[in-house]
Amino acid sequence: VLPISFNCCLPNPLPKTVTIRSTYGKIWNMVLRKCGGEVERFVLVNGWKKIVKDEDLNGGDLLAFEFDGSRCFNFSIYEHETMCKRVKRSSEQNLESDGEEETRTSNDVIVLHDDDTDDSDSDYHHASVEDDDDAEDEDVEPEPEDDAENEHDDDVEDEDKDDHRNPQFTVTLNPNRKSQLHIPAHVIRDFDLTFPERITVVDKLGALEKEIKIQVNGCIFVKGFGSVFRRNKVKTTDQMICEVKRTGANVVHTIKVNVIRG
Repeated sequence: VLPISFNCCLPNPLPKTVTIRSTYGKIWNMVLRKCGGEVERFVLVNGWKKIVKDEDLNGGDLLAFEFDGSRCFNFSIYEHETMCKRVKRSSEQNLESDGEEETRTSNDVIVLHDDDTDDSDSDYHHASVEDDDDAEDEDVEPEPEDDAENEHDDDVEDEDKDDHRNPQFTVTLNPNRKSQLHIPAHVIRDFDLTFPERITVVDKLGALEKEIKIQVNGCIFVKGFGSVFRRNKVKTTDQMICEVKRTGANVVHTIKVNVIRG
């Protein structure tokens, strides 16, 4: 149950689902529900059992939540016996010390780096990033923006758009530049967007955490985007609609993608 004093911090309209993210990058999706009664209250439901299992929580452990102002709750775990902030699960530390980081089971999936191995469960999926995602990591010149492509955004069916108020742009696959996603300059300028070091990319398969790259010339890219193209089987004839989700201060936290088959 969220504290009553926290109600004024919630966005309007209220999102139906929110992202719960640990300090080291693992992600869960939960439902934000309004409770009846004399005093308006909100609760997070449909996901606690999985978080308890995935994080191996024990009675007395303290969870400290931080809200990003939009739809993401970041949390830290303070263990009961020591009241020290947990950096990683003990099982994960053991795996890494044994040199077996890449052999985690689906119950221990962590969206930390773009080169994590492929796993899936009932709540989310994430894909690995192959070596070619880093092969083109040097500074690149963005492709000229296609006005016809940008105008196509208005023709996409409503079912592929979550919120018409969010910035959107269209991407077509360039086989020679598929490892990074360029954020069009006009979108950044028109909506006064700013970017943190990492954002979440969401598609129909789930969520991926990706790193943001800002070049000296000011161009902004999402690194490791090749995994998104691959797992959605995007072809050069397809179009990908990218919806930019941000906080009230225009800080981008999520890019949602929908593929329109050509």
